[in-house]
Amino acid sequence: MKAFLFVFLPLLLAYATALQWCVDRWNAPTQYYEHCWLVPLVAAVVIWIRRRDWLTRPAGVDLGGLWLLVPALLMHLVGAALMIDSLSASSLVLAIPGAAWLALGRQRLRGLWPVLWLSLFLVPTPIVVEGWLAFYLKELAVGGGAGLANLLGADLERRGADLLLRGTGASLYVADACGGLRSLLAMATIAWCVAFFMGPVHWLRRVTLLVCAVPIAVFANVVRIAGICLFARWFGVPFAEGFGHTLANVLEWVADVAVLLTLDRVLSRRLHGAPAPTSTPVAPVTARSLGRQGAWLYAVAVPLLWLSLYRPAGSEVQRAAQLPEVVAGYTLIARTPAQEAKFQQNLPRWRELLGTGDFVYRSYATARGDFISLVALFHDTNWKSVHAPRICIEGSNMDIERDDVVDALWLGEPTTVSRIVARRRSDGRRFLTYSLFGTRSWSSGRYEDFALHHMPLALLRQNESGFLLRVETPLGDGEALTAAEQRCAAFLTALLPASREQLR
Repeated sequence: MKAFLFVFLPLLLAYATALQWCVDRWNAPTQYYEHCWLVPLVAAVVIWIRRRDWLTRPAGVDLGGLWLLVPALLMHLVGAALMIDSLSASSLVLAIPGAAWLALGRQRLRGLWPVLWLSLFLVPTPIVVEGWLAFYLKELAVGGGAGLANLLGADLERRGADLLLRGTGASLYVADACGGLRSLLAMATIAWCVAFFMGPVHWLRRVTLLVCAVPIAVFANVVRIAGICLFARWFGVPFAEGFGHTLANVLEWVADVAVLLTLDRVLSRRLHGAPAPTSTPVAPVTARSLGRQGAWLYAVAVPLLWLSLYRPAGSEVQRAAQLPEVVAGYTLIARTPAQEAKFQQNLPRWRELLGTGDFVYRSYATARGDFISLVALFHDTNWKSVHAPRICIEGSNMDIERDDVVDALWLGEPTTVSRIVARRRSDGRRFLTYSLFGTRSWSSGRYEDFALHHMPLALLRQNESGFLLRVETPLGDGEALTAAEQRCAAFLTALLPASREQLR
């Protein structure tokens, strides 16, 4: 009880908002982290099963825990000050074992460290990292699954995330949630549990299981997508997207766990476990010594909680939707019903990645057939969710050929824009993208400038709402880059005043 009152309770207060961020990510639409709900239960079960061992050892305050706890609290302080929830949450990986070490001591924790390091699987990755991992895993899964299915007679044609069944006019769409990140994260957690809570104690066995969990999960997902493609060819797309999808998911997980347990059995037979290390008992904890630790932890927890909770209010107005439908001679193109359905399907994921619903993705065209695609995003205190343009472009099935920052005096102020030339993987078509970060009185094409502009404001708990404008146009066959640059420059020049008007 004293350990809870003087160590764990103040840390629960300090990390209240970080824990809430983790729970929100566990419940995210992608379901990448839904397995995290089981991790605390697994930890509790292991601790309960081993209670006869660790309860016989004395608990004692061990200042060695500060080696983990102090860096964790410093990370949390930086995250709370800058309003970067993912950074605060990441410090939990150190804070959980550090707090237990400080309050209970190494003697009491002997044999429980693998349980404490389950914190690695409780904290979701930052959304930008998650998006990057999800994209590359999906590319591997869709490409590999389609290739394997074609070897087995599916006769597919890939167009981005759509897999077309030749001769039928039907297609399968591979959603982000099916890209493999969810199964990879869950398999890594299962591998940790098998490695540390089952079988003999041997470092080579544990390392092998953890390393092999990655290719097992990735390959199984490739096979799963191939199976769904074959179901679509043999029994039709409705069956493949319904019962066939469910059946493939079940078979994938059965295969994943079976292969992992088989590998564990082979390794356990060939490797001999090492004896558990011994340690010297420590003196039992006293109320006075633990109370001193609790005093400074409460003194730290209160300002951390205040920093985490106190944030300037943002706007509830959907500003991006108010941008004009006619810009520099370009007129908004309405989406077809099929395009709108696909947009709505992806909308929850895009809101999650962007950290806001205040954005638009539009297409514009002139009477003579010039096209412009626009992504416009408005932010308030959620500025840290805005990321560099190249991340989105790489996530759009593009290979970047050129990425630089150029002067943009044509905007009527001393500023720059990000310029990216990319080639679409599916058909080799090239695109030019201009991107601009801005506020009512400031603009730049450099992401570093954007971050440095908003960080001091976050520290002072001030908010300057702003936007990201990304303007993209295709390059015609043999067309000079300067012609595409002129189209993007004219569109961006006309759009900038209208964007700033939304911030007034």
